[in-house]
Amino acid sequence: MEVFRDTLEECHLMDIGYSGVRYTWERETNIRERLDRGVANEEWLFLFPIGNIQYLPFFSSDHCPILLNTDISTILKGHRSFRFEARWTMEGTFEGMIREFWDSSPAPLMEKLSLLQIHLKKWADTKIHLNLEIDKDEVYWEQRARVNWLKLGDKNTAFFHKCASAQRRINSITKLVSEDGREIMDGAEILEAATGYFEDLFASKGIGDPRKVLEGIESIISHEVNENLLSPFREDEVRSALKDMGLTKALGKDGFPALFFQQYWHIVGKEVLDFCLGILNGNKGADLVNVTEIVLIPKIPNPSSLVNFRPISLCSVLYKIVAKTIPNRMQNVIGMCIDEVQSAFFPGCLINDNVLIAYEILHAFQQKRTGKKGYMTVKLDMSKAYDRVEWDFVKEMMIKMGFAHEWVGLIMKCITSFSYAVNINGYRGRVFQPTRGLRQGDPLSPFLFLICSEGLFSLMRVANQAGLIKGARDSRRGLEISHLLFADDCMMFGEATEQGARNMKDILEEYENCSGQCVNFNKSTIFYSSNTLADAKDLVSSLLGRNIWAFLMWWVNGKRRHFNILDKISLRIDSWSTRLLSQGGKEIFLKSVLQGIPTYAMSCFLLPKTLCESIENKFARSGGRKELVGEAFIGVNGITCADLEKRERVFSKQNIFPDCSFRDSHLGNSSSYVWRSIWAAKASLEMGLI
Repeated sequence: MEVFRDTLEECHLMDIGYSGVRYTWERETNIRERLDRGVANEEWLFLFPIGNIQYLPFFSSDHCPILLNTDISTILKGHRSFRFEARWTMEGTFEGMIREFWDSSPAPLMEKLSLLQIHLKKWADTKIHLNLEIDKDEVYWEQRARVNWLKLGDKNTAFFHKCASAQRRINSITKLVSEDGREIMDGAEILEAATGYFEDLFASKGIGDPRKVLEGIESIISHEVNENLLSPFREDEVRSALKDMGLTKALGKDGFPALFFQQYWHIVGKEVLDFCLGILNGNKGADLVNVTEIVLIPKIPNPSSLVNFRPISLCSVLYKIVAKTIPNRMQNVIGMCIDEVQSAFFPGCLINDNVLIAYEILHAFQQKRTGKKGYMTVKLDMSKAYDRVEWDFVKEMMIKMGFAHEWVGLIMKCITSFSYAVNINGYRGRVFQPTRGLRQGDPLSPFLFLICSEGLFSLMRVANQAGLIKGARDSRRGLEISHLLFADDCMMFGEATEQGARNMKDILEEYENCSGQCVNFNKSTIFYSSNTLADAKDLVSSLLGRNIWAFLMWWVNGKRRHFNILDKISLRIDSWSTRLLSQGGKEIFLKSVLQGIPTYAMSCFLLPKTLCESIENKFARSGGRKELVGEAFIGVNGITCADLEKRERVFSKQNIFPDCSFRDSHLGNSSSYVWRSIWAAKASLEMGLI
């Protein structure tokens, strides 16, 4: 496969993508492969931006028929939504035109923005086409390319253009398969099918009695903390929230990006400030700025079912200002009421910490070959985690934690007053009102999901205290750990017994009943300690889900541990990126994109030398200068002093070095991969090299 990728790169060809059956060749022995592919050069992709390959059902050959579809007649026709163009700001008369319009209009803010849309469309039609210099053209394509790592001014217009074309191909939806297996290719039908699907997904199913869940929640928020939260919001908080936004990212229904409000704050700022403070300080509702568009981002290559798309909510900038100001004030409070097993979304915690803890427990499971009772690790797959959160449950959780009713009311005003409209290929469907769910794209959602997840941890703590479940240890002196959370992913640990599995499933069902969450047991995965008997494995697996399967062997299998790093790098170095970038752009691409791919793994683990050499070769092929390749990939280990300090903190003294310091500690026998990785960097640390 590597040779094939190299050939495509040399010939400047790209895979067109496909839909239909997954494999293109089969034998009678039930061996199937995807042998046939469609590739094209840049010029063809420009002429047919949504052309695709369709694999048809097998008929009379061992190869399936292939249909090349370039017809775009099924795409919706009509007027696209208004989108503010960043290049407009480069016109010399633009600011004066904005000021003149804004000062002359007596309308309220939201109505004024709607009128400004019409005014800008007319202005663009009569003015902008007369003055399109190359720098404005670069801004135009940069806004569409969604490339966050490359800045303007380096004349990378062709690169931005190709990125924008690729984004359009990836995000275009030309066909869907309905739940009954029917193919939908008409644009209007696709839009209505998507609207109906999400209308059902975001409809509340009600919640059960939450008292059992709330039993383990402490009222931790004090009166003083609530007073600070409820103090009047200030201008500097609003401006700070706006300043933190990406200039042209994810435009909402009104089509105005943060760039517009930031650049022309001296013109529009007073009205924007009054409007946002009116919502934050309780005088106004949020419904006027809370009309949200849903766009669908593919979770897998060439998706055909709505289940395989991730719904991203495009909120207006005015709403985001409000929604970012609230969690900014909550940031120092959220850690007080969230279980320490959570390692994301709030200061002082890293997901890496939980990765190391989980890895140590799995290593202990692999080494455990004696003992009557086996242990299990279950990684839960939450189906549409954000989309199923019940609002009433989040409200009950916040009240039980001790948040003031006024503060809870402000948050509920933000998350319950919005409406949805699905956007397919740039065209908007009908508006509908959801009754549950958190929006992916709403700054409040990560914090509220943490609060929702705390309900599961409450049940786990109560069950652990009652002796119903027993956590796992990574050593005899180690702490007993029953669960870990990685953002919206969860791992649970316990005894691999019938009672242990039943208790775990009862906890999950109680949590589902109250929160709206749904555990997909067919996609959840399990790992057993080495001493677990085969009969116990079968029994536990049947109780938790018939199709539950062993996982995470790559964590303990050295040969497969980092197999996907090179694949990810290869996917980023496509056939046109290095040719179209300037030399400065190539260097930024190397440092900001390629270098970041192995960094996450390198912060925890020692990468094999052969893998490091392969990565360096990939970096060199990206077009960077030789000396820059060496700078971008510093050392074989990639473990810095800061990383070592963090790792040393995670490894408790009772476990690795109970009676000495880190410098005097020994490697030991059957050491885990994490400890061996840190040990490999110890010599460099002592010599002062890192």
